[in-house]
Amino acid sequence: MLEVMGTKVIGIGEYAITDTHGDVIITYALATCVAMTVYSPIRRVAGMVHISLPETTKHIETKEPNIWSYADTAVPMLIQYVCYRYGCNKGELDIRIYGGADSAQKSDIFKIGRRNVDAVSHALSLLDLNLNYCDVGGNKSRTIELFSDTGKVNVRYLPLRV
Repeated sequence: MLEVMGTKVIGIGEYAITDTHGDVIITYALATCVAMTVYSPIRRVAGMVHISLPETTKHIETKEPNIWSYADTAVPMLIQYVCYRYGCNKGELDIRIYGGADSAQKSDIFKIGRRNVDAVSHALSLLDLNLNYCDVGGNKSRTIELFSDTGKVNVRYLPLRV
């Protein structure tokens, strides 16, 4: 994560949480990846994770996997951090997802965007949580900004390129 004057920039497989007045969390150019935002209007805690793949069990790696890259591990960890480290209650959280676009490739047999969206939704259901909003699919790249003071999310769109 890169932090510059109250702006926290997260990349693929990264997360940020803040309760600092005036902070903004941003991630750029979501395509098939999914960004999940979490906001507590009571405690004014904002969090975001940039997820690239649905599940850790499908990937054999020689090193320890980055839990923030995978929906099945990143979703419960972000919720746990927001609730236990910042004192939020699960019931007060405004949870939103963005991204999960269709690939720009015509022969996309893997359907990673749709699978990422489904995996995030499934991970939330295992935690007995619901989405408050989703802006997913399609053929556009999304840049997401989450504001810590209000929980407002700005989305900018660009067409995907082959």
